[in-house]
Amino acid sequence: MNQPFFSIIIPTYNRATFIGATLQSVLDQTFPDFEVLVVDDGSKDNTAEVVRGFTDARISYLPKQNAERGAARNYGLDRARGEYAIFLDSDDLFHPAHLATLHQGIEALNRPNFIATKYDFDRDGQRRPSDVAALPAGPLGLDDFIRGNVLACNVCVRRQNPALHRFEQDRRFAAVEDWMFMLQNTQQDVVHLLDAVTLTMNDHDTRSMRADNQGLIQRLELAAGWMQRHLTLTAAQLGRLLGRVYYLCAIHAYADGHRAQALHFARRAAPGLGRAQAAILYVRCLLGPGIIGLLKGGRG
Repeated sequence: MNQPFFSIIIPTYNRATFIGATLQSVLDQTFPDFEVLVVDDGSKDNTAEVVRGFTDARISYLPKQNAERGAARNYGLDRARGEYAIFLDSDDLFHPAHLATLHQGIEALNRPNFIATKYDFDRDGQRRPSDVAALPAGPLGLDDFIRGNVLACNVCVRRQNPALHRFEQDRRFAAVEDWMFMLQNTQQDVVHLLDAVTLTMNDHDTRSMRADNQGLIQRLELAAGWMQRHLTLTAAQLGRLLGRVYYLCAIHAYADGHRAQALHFARRAAPGLGRAQAAILYVRCLLGPGIIGLLKGGRG
């Protein structure tokens, strides 16, 4: 069997209602040299039936015991044959030229270890740009990811990279492992960003980052300790990184209406934020979403 150029690794868990469209978007690619590894992380719905309904020989269905996305991605990476691996969530969509765009960029950049394109969001059929849209094409390094993970896990990696750090598999870090992966792998390398929007993220209510604010806060706090143990940072870098972690904690506490908790994290975030950003965060947390909503509604 010939080696494909791309291995597309799709971890999934109870996404039967989404994964059919995701797989079809992969099969609709203008660049055909790929394999697809659907790693079913213990789904209880009819995911298997949906995936097996696709008869394209490039698709492999790999069921396993539930262990969260980090372990599922590593499981797929261990079984991938392509020169490059791409991680795709099972509710997101490739645009038809996604692989062709990546392949062109890989050749132009002399086969980098990490490369990515831009993405947008779809919310109930309404498309909107992501934060990455405003970034110029070029390398993204550690200092960029200290400010947050603007790429999520939309990254293409060269498999035969001896310095490649794999995903953290401890399920306590679920939904944060993408950021940890980017931080570790940009300690000594960069992600080459191409100026093309070729992927759409499905911004639905059951997406992992929306589902459980308090659970995510706990995982972010644990991740702060992990980051200090696993990353080599200057004092300034560590301050900015912790500022971002606690900023996110404050925002998720705010979203739950937990004003005291949000203010606690806002105070912890402040030393690593700029003065203006820290002030805006503090006022927002102090007022709470109810008053902010009233203020917005009262604008003429």
